[in-house]
Amino acid sequence: MADTHVHIHLNGDGAQVASTSTGGGSVKKPRKSAPSPAKKTRKVSAYHKTAGKEMKRLRKAHPRMSRANVMKKAHKAAKKKHKR
Repeated sequence: MADTHVHIHLNGDGAQVASTSTGGGSVKKPRKSAPSPAKKTRKVSAYHKTAGKEMKRLRKAHPRMSRANVMKKAHKAAKKKHKR
C-alpha cells in the first residue's frame, strides 16, 4: 500500500504535509557496480559455423523434427565435414 499524506492547516498558514508510513518499508535501489571493461568476443569455430548452418537447413527441411534430433544430425554432418 502506498504512503498516506496528512495535510494540517494551522491558523491560515499554508498547508503543511506530514507523511506517515504504512509499513511499506524503504525502496531499495539496485547497486551500481563498477563499469567492467568490454568483454572480447571469441571467434566462432569452423565446426560451430557448419553445425549452425546445418541446423538451419534441417529445421527448414524438417520443421516437425524435434530440436534434439536436429542437433544430433547437424553434429554428425559437421563432424563428418571437419574430419581430418
